[in-house]
Amino acid sequence: MLVVLAAIGGACAAGCAASPALAQVAPARPPTGPKNFLGRDHPGRITTLSDDGIVVSLRDGGAQVVQFGEIWRVRKAFVSDEPQGTSVIDFANTRLFVATPLDALLEELGKKVPLTKLTAPNGQMIYMVANKVTDIYNALPGLHNPASKAVIGTRDGTQQVLEAVDEAKRIIASAHVIQ
Repeated sequence: MLVVLAAIGGACAAGCAASPALAQVAPARPPTGPKNFLGRDHPGRITTLSDDGIVVSLRDGGAQVVQFGEIWRVRKAFVSDEPQGTSVIDFANTRLFVATPLDALLEELGKKVPLTKLTAPNGQMIYMVANKVTDIYNALPGLHNPASKAVIGTRDGTQQVLEAVDEAKRIIASAHVIQ
């Protein structure tokens, strides 16, 4: 029996076609949010706002530069599992917690990027950068939060909102940079 199995294994190794690897198959869904988190345990502090971005000092002594062109969402930290009293900056594929009140951050950031104010499914206000939005589509029952009416897509993540698709499109189209 072992001889037969060895013969089959040897013959297959020489002449059988390799099956495709599952890792080569494209993902069925786009990315849904940041993968890297900075400052969850010790939120950073904004030190300066340059022409290109925000400079944040981290507790370990390092600095993180967040380029304005990479920011796609800003919001207040969730009450459930994020550092209280912090603001959250989502940029590229990274989430940064900063020990800065949201209002102060929005005032400065609104001078550099076009922010739109939308409502998350939990009722909290979130601010999306209008020129980072790639698509807006209807929320799907069973896939998205039951309260969500639309999903805002960006290159780096998605955000479900309570606004209907037409209303979300109008809000995003009307965004502009405060001068």
